[in-house]
Amino acid sequence: MLRDNEVLKKMIATGEERMSKLASQLLQNETFMGALQKTMSAALDVKATAERAAHSALSAMNIPTSDDVRKLEGKIDELEKVFEGLSKKIAELQKKEAAAQSQTQSP
Repeated sequence: MLRDNEVLKKMIATGEERMSKLASQLLQNETFMGALQKTMSAALDVKATAERAAHSALSAMNIPTSDDVRKLEGKIDELEKVFEGLSKKIAELQKKEAAAQSQTQSP
């Protein structure tokens, strides 16, 4: 019902047009773009500082960070693969030993 309203459609189209012009003007404004770039740079610096502070605080409390946990998970995965390989080799050796014992016990 509202979508069929011509006045509402015209108002939306006019608003979109004006917003597009405003955005274009802002993007062409060197002062605005410089301020936006400085703001984004400052925000990224603050984020990096906060991450370093959090890492230091966690380290001081002897609490692992998410990076520490990821590294440990990788090491655990590697150890699981090594363990699986060793388990297979042990099983093969046990089979060979059993076969050798059965051959020596057979007359």
